[in-house]
Amino acid sequence: MTGALTRWLERVPYVTPRLAVALGAPALAMPLLRGPAAWVLAGVWVTGWLALVLAEHRRAPGPGALAVQRELPVRLSIGVANPVVVRIRNSGDVGAVVVGRETPPAGFAGERRFGPLEVPAHDEAEATLRFTPPSRGAYAFGDVGLRSLGPLGLAGRQFRVALAEQARVYPDITAVKRYALLARKGALHELGVKAARYTGVGTEFESLRDYQPGDDYRSIDWKATARRARPVVRSYEAERSQTMVIAIDAGRLMVPVVGGLSKLDRAVNAALLLAYLGIESGDLVGLLVFGRDVVTYVPPRKGRRQFQAVLEALYAVEGRVEEPDYRRALSFLSAKLSRRSLVVLFTDLAGVEPSRRLLGTLAGMMPRHLPFVVTQRNRAIEERARRPVANESDAFEVAVANDLLGEKAEALRALAARGALVLDVEPAEISIAAVNRYLEVKARGRL
Repeated sequence: MTGALTRWLERVPYVTPRLAVALGAPALAMPLLRGPAAWVLAGVWVTGWLALVLAEHRRAPGPGALAVQRELPVRLSIGVANPVVVRIRNSGDVGAVVVGRETPPAGFAGERRFGPLEVPAHDEAEATLRFTPPSRGAYAFGDVGLRSLGPLGLAGRQFRVALAEQARVYPDITAVKRYALLARKGALHELGVKAARYTGVGTEFESLRDYQPGDDYRSIDWKATARRARPVVRSYEAERSQTMVIAIDAGRLMVPVVGGLSKLDRAVNAALLLAYLGIESGDLVGLLVFGRDVVTYVPPRKGRRQFQAVLEALYAVEGRVEEPDYRRALSFLSAKLSRRSLVVLFTDLAGVEPSRRLLGTLAGMMPRHLPFVVTQRNRAIEERARRPVANESDAFEVAVANDLLGEKAEALRALAARGALVLDVEPAEISIAAVNRYLEVKARGRL
């Protein structure tokens, strides 16, 4: 039935609102006429209107003249506006004016309509739409609907172009591309990335530069200072070929959505950017995803192929409504790592017992490895903790919120006191904050 209805609609002329208004306007004068003249005038008007519609329909380019292509990114990125190009080629001898409607997957935010586009004869035109996927995974785009107008723009044809195709939504690859572009320009500060090079630390000599207030006197190069007649210090850059493993908790506390994305998706985006930076820095980068059990493990390696392996593994990460088993996951990881490593753990903390389990597990990893625990703040709980108390129910909610915040803060303080690195940031800032801390660890020679 749907196919038959579609074919019938393609044969029926499409009438624009302009023509509908033009048809209705003379009807206002009909009450002023009497007798057969009114009926004759009405018949002439309707006949002329039908003739005009049919002429417009006949002269409007149809499916035989208009070819439509859709261009999707090879990989769509979650949570950002991805460009989708609809290109229309007119092989006919008459120019076309078209409007259309794209059919993105359910849940994709963005404007579906495009046009009007003027497509000259034997030429092409394109429209760029932008769609924001709500989550990672496999999706399907549907057909594209087109309306082609006649020369007067009063009527035309409407039809659908079969363009159904699959699309895969990955972590935020656009952030990686932007990072790479700004790195080449030397403009990473635009992203909020801080230059993290320190004189006197790191182990690989990079260059000499003029002394600046705050530099360590021990980094002064006295021979260069004597030659230039001004204080000069040695700059060092961080070592390469170090090891970083990104561990992602996919348990229940990472499932809640904050600001349009789940905590897990934000952690995955940050992990991808961190993996890219680590590989570009010459480090060995690995990945561990866990819930109650170890779900995914990518051993630490170097190179672009490793980045692709991490990307594909992150694409498949799914949240699990279960408690994470820190001991099982991190014990598994410790057994796999033969050299000192930075272990970046994306997780969340709620409750005394889970925090105690994490603290005990990480304590067992130190000092052989350097743990770096990254959590995301919860504005809703913070606001609830500050809410004025008007009744008993409010008092209970405020007390619970303060308990949750207090337990988390205590757990993070305990981890920092044991020697772990901790970072508790706004969800939207997690990627850049994690990158800055990683650069600081490298620059200070913590590994």
